[in-house]
Amino acid sequence: MAYLLTTTFIWAFSFSLIGHYLSPVIDSWSLSFFRTLIALLVFIPFIDIKISRKHMLFMILIGAVQIGIMYLMYLNAFQFTSVSKILLFTITTPLYVTFIADLVEKKFRSFFLMLSIVSIVGASFLRFTSPAQNDLIGFFLIQGANFCFALGQVLYKYFEKWTGRTPNGMSDFAYFYIGALIFTTIGFLSSDVKTPLPNDIATWLLIVWMGVGASGLGFYFWDKGSLFVSSGTLAVMNNLVIPLGLMVEILFFGQALNSETYLIGTLIIVVSILVSLRK
Repeated sequence: MAYLLTTTFIWAFSFSLIGHYLSPVIDSWSLSFFRTLIALLVFIPFIDIKISRKHMLFMILIGAVQIGIMYLMYLNAFQFTSVSKILLFTITTPLYVTFIADLVEKKFRSFFLMLSIVSIVGASFLRFTSPAQNDLIGFFLIQGANFCFALGQVLYKYFEKWTGRTPNGMSDFAYFYIGALIFTTIGFLSSDVKTPLPNDIATWLLIVWMGVGASGLGFYFWDKGSLFVSSGTLAVMNNLVIPLGLMVEILFFGQALNSETYLIGTLIIVVSILVSLRK
């Protein structure tokens, strides 16, 4: 649980850092490429070339889906809608995690589905405003990103079930980011919408942090943490980042929110997490 909570706090700041500081100065294709490249450099010293081909390819697949494809949609969404709405659009992730995990287990767990729906209801209390024209594009991009993120989480959680091998920690994540980098490189090279690369140190330091902290350590901690909790807890934990991310927007960027609905929504999400842990 500590791994998931640590990552949640890291990611709570990431939404605002991208939306307010990076998206205005660097295009999403370049940002996704540099984030995955830097994250790969963190883990490449730990790579184990002696693992089986099946093990290697499975980790490359997870990275390609959970990071590579997901980033291309997630980071592009910041061009169409606001940080707070992107946070709200992520509320469906628990449903995707629950459905995919149920398919893997070949059984329907109504209790976890109910908890996922409850956490979504809680998240929906946090913010609602009338959608703008471009919000719909951002919404569908985030839904694609949510699905890829959920699929990657479940694939890693059931890694041993499908491969017959236990996850190999930091070595696995070297292959994970190789898979991610394949797709972000394709997006970077094929895109004709590129801004000039930043020329100030502060922006590059922020990009390095996003690669090392938010991407590298963040996804490593999150997927490692998924091994120690139920699929139901994993599902509802996805929505804890929403109230924390909105709190960052309130405290540092002057975002106006209704305090009563914010507290109600946050309380519902926290209760759903605690109930899933007891279950």
